[in-house]
Amino acid sequence: MANLDFESQGLKQVRTDVRRGAHVQRAQQMLLAAGLAALCVVGVAGALLAQVM
Repeated sequence: MANLDFESQGLKQVRTDVRRGAHVQRAQQMLLAAGLAALCVVGVAGALLAQVM
């Protein structure tokens, strides 16, 4: 049988890099969503204040 263990370390590194990249992308998406939500809250609060004054 062939010894395929010599590639396992490189494969583990690739998997780790891909997993880390996926986590970073997910965090960026959540930050974007939170920023948009905050912007909407500020917009609604501004509209309400404009109505009152």
